[in-house]
Amino acid sequence: MQAILTSHNYLKPECMPDLKLKQLQYEADTWKRSLAFMMDENIHLKIRLSEILKDKYDVTLLEVAEDFQSNFIKEDELIGLLRNDIAELDKLFGMEIFEDGWILKEIDVKLKNLRNNITTAERQFGKLKVDFNSYLLQICN
Repeated sequence: MQAILTSHNYLKPECMPDLKLKQLQYEADTWKRSLAFMMDENIHLKIRLSEILKDKYDVTLLEVAEDFQSNFIKEDELIGLLRNDIAELDKLFGMEIFEDGWILKEIDVKLKNLRNNITTAERQFGKLKVDFNSYLLQICN
């Protein structure tokens, strides 16, 4: 696609690093919003857990409740690590692009890792939410 756009003079080759950098920044901003949503959802899950324990306290619920609470805390930690990784990426975005393209190569490597890690984190968090909600429905009967 890039070759087609360049060959038809829609994009000039010298503009490509700037366009690529803007796209990468957009992607990082999207991840920030996604992580912020996950943080907010995780807070709501913890609040819901405390409400359930307050309203329907039962010793048999404690072990499972502790497991969920532990998983919620792990999610908080993971989100924090991913946010730090995005902050490091943001620092690279602010650096001057060197002639040899070192910064762009470094950004590409970090971006690839972040894509995989965020995709995994979103999938894992989605499963945790489903498991938690299914468990709550089960104990509320």
